[in-house]
Amino acid sequence: MTVFKAFFKVLRKYKMSLIMYLVISLGIIYILSSFNTKGNASYYRVSQGIAVRDNDNSEISKGLIEYLSTINEIKNAKELTDEQITDMIYYTRISNSLIIPEGFGEAILNGEDASMLKIESTKNAGARMGYSVETEIDSYLNLLSGYLEGGFDMAEAEKLTMEALADNSSVNVIAEVKVEDDKLFTMFQMLPYGILTMLFSAVLPVILRFGTMLLKKRSDISSTPAYKRQISIALAAGLVSVFIVIALIALASVLAKEAFTGRWWLVVINVVTLSITVVMLLVAVSNLNMKPEVASAFTNVVGLSFSFLGGIFVPIEFLGSGAKVIGQFLPTYWYSEALTRIKADGGFNDILNCLLIQLLFGVMVMGVGLVAGRSIQKRTA
Repeated sequence: MTVFKAFFKVLRKYKMSLIMYLVISLGIIYILSSFNTKGNASYYRVSQGIAVRDNDNSEISKGLIEYLSTINEIKNAKELTDEQITDMIYYTRISNSLIIPEGFGEAILNGEDASMLKIESTKNAGARMGYSVETEIDSYLNLLSGYLEGGFDMAEAEKLTMEALADNSSVNVIAEVKVEDDKLFTMFQMLPYGILTMLFSAVLPVILRFGTMLLKKRSDISSTPAYKRQISIALAAGLVSVFIVIALIALASVLAKEAFTGRWWLVVINVVTLSITVVMLLVAVSNLNMKPEVASAFTNVVGLSFSFLGGIFVPIEFLGSGAKVIGQFLPTYWYSEALTRIKADGGFNDILNCLLIQLLFGVMVMGVGLVAGRSIQKRTA
């Protein structure tokens, strides 16, 4: 109990660090949230990425692609490899990969069934985005076929189809979401920076101070067994970590004006998973016999590098190819990826691998840290 109380006495010396990084995190959240303001508009249209390979190159296929481009961002699949397309679907950079077969336009002109079976559509079955694109295609082809069967020529049929779908149709409703929906993700996007910096700037130096020679000598002559001292330090550090994480989640939820919804729970699970990973990283670093004075510099290095390379400060899609490769080895990258999937209406199964990769990183780093710590203790003994 004495060690437990002593932990919090030492922690008081670092309260300014906690406050400073909390203010920095809130400031960045405020700046990012102001960028998401869309005036008084209640809705905006979502632009989904689609990779299209047009093997038909007919007037009808070109018209279909032109219509899809008014809603979505079209990428030429001929310029991408199959592996690149698979990765883009997996990481939700595109929702569908479409292959329009040769003879497709002629089949439509001959009055054959204009169903999606004639266009090969590859998508992530666990996400809804791909299905909305297929609905758009079905709507366009069915309307176009109807106008052609009604005696209109191709130019008139395409014009009338585009005008009909540009109206407040069901396709537009599917492709619209509320602007307020982004607020939840904006608030929680910045939490990893706050968790990393607050834990490393306050909890880490306290743990390191208990490992310094002076405190170690004082505690070694006390009546408290060594294992009880370690348990007390671990419990105190865990309690502080839980308090910081809960406080940040509550603050982000209040600012987002959303809590206890289905997607809110998924986001919170993502935050908790990252927090456990950060604690394991904290354990690894605390075993490296580092001086407490170095903790401040280490906090900045870890906080900024993990945030920039992990897609916290800069969206993953804007990172360079080299940065993405490095980022995939960091837990913050998979935290951002999980947020992207939740934002795309993904469920728990869609983000499960992201959660497991975060935890795997923590376990591996903690294992290396513990082994390295034992080696250092043997050499200094």
